[in-house]
Amino acid sequence: MAPTHTVAVFVGTRADLGPLSAVLEVLQSANDVTLRVLTGVMYAADDLVAALPTSSPREVWRDVVVPLAEPMTAVTVDAQLEQGALLARACGRALRDEHVDVLVVLGDRWELLYVVPPAVLLGVPVVHLHGGEVTEGALDERVRHAVTKLADQHCVASEDAAARVRQLGEPADRVHVTGAPGLDRLATASPISDADLGELLGTTVERPLALLTYHPPTAQPGAPVGQWAREAAEAALATCGTVVATHPGMDEGRDEILTELTGLAAREPRLRLVAALGRDYPRVLAAADVVVGNSSSGVIEAATLHVPAVDIGERQRGRLRGDNVVHAAEGREAVEAALRTALSPRWREHSAHVANPYGTGTASAAILDIVRTAALAPRTKHFVDLHPAPVVGRPRARRTNEEEEE
Repeated sequence: MAPTHTVAVFVGTRADLGPLSAVLEVLQSANDVTLRVLTGVMYAADDLVAALPTSSPREVWRDVVVPLAEPMTAVTVDAQLEQGALLARACGRALRDEHVDVLVVLGDRWELLYVVPPAVLLGVPVVHLHGGEVTEGALDERVRHAVTKLADQHCVASEDAAARVRQLGEPADRVHVTGAPGLDRLATASPISDADLGELLGTTVERPLALLTYHPPTAQPGAPVGQWAREAAEAALATCGTVVATHPGMDEGRDEILTELTGLAAREPRLRLVAALGRDYPRVLAAADVVVGNSSSGVIEAATLHVPAVDIGERQRGRLRGDNVVHAAEGREAVEAALRTALSPRWREHSAHVANPYGTGTASAAILDIVRTAALAPRTKHFVDLHPAPVVGRPRARRTNEEEEE
């Protein structure tokens, strides 16, 4: 029987849980892996258990979830710093107490600055998913590249991401193009019916159906994020029958966005504001006529289901995207114009035939193979210079005693 590895996966928010769901399933079902799921930003332990894939009973998931801290109730820089200190201390303790062999983390969230360093200090290999991507309008960009340098193995979603990771000096044999794991759960998703969606939302669904997510663009301090989110929702309401909006991510500016969207939803019943769609997300995405906002879901995932997407503003600037995506500047007028393009018969027909540059929905099996061998790689990493600088002069050789005497 193969030796058992204890693998910890950090799930801080729904931004992690969606893409990681298929990875968690393959790790949980592997007979040579003991899984631990660390959490402590958005989820309390029971809330995370309820949101995890249904492929395993809740009792099984409850045994593997390890809470690092109570979930945050407000998101400010001060709150992030305080939560980060709690995460770092508790993560170090959990990695030791659970005898973790490998830590798996995804992406670029600020909390990784506190979760990954304890593993590095303790000598626990880190497998990083979704490195090498570009999101110039968010502070996530810096976090993502910082985690790349701390990580031991890189499971990237595309060839361009792999090139950037190598450009950061990472050895090619540690960089693996697996595709995006979030696509795995979409490969077999069938659209939810309007009747079932209406029951889920508590309303009658009118077409076109828009799925809206707007996150704070954190690299633009002082931006009117609440206003921008409201104007995006107003543009969606002007062009669509029903708009399903999910809560923004756990970044500073979240409360401003929620205030504006909550107020608009109170005035306009066609806007349904929900915390998250959870397990229903793949089916709702498959049923949507358009995805709108500044979330990676429109840029990465919508193409798999051939759904047109409108990407707003600067948050995702520089990120690889499928040909189903229309870009819009901030503001109601620009977003409304982009939505009319995305909803046009020509663009819908175009989107129906696009290929997703992030893969075909088979990433999780490849990631499992890499996790299984991650602990075998040397702890030292050779920094690879892609274009070594020319040597100016030759290093002076050490002189012998005879030369010194002369």
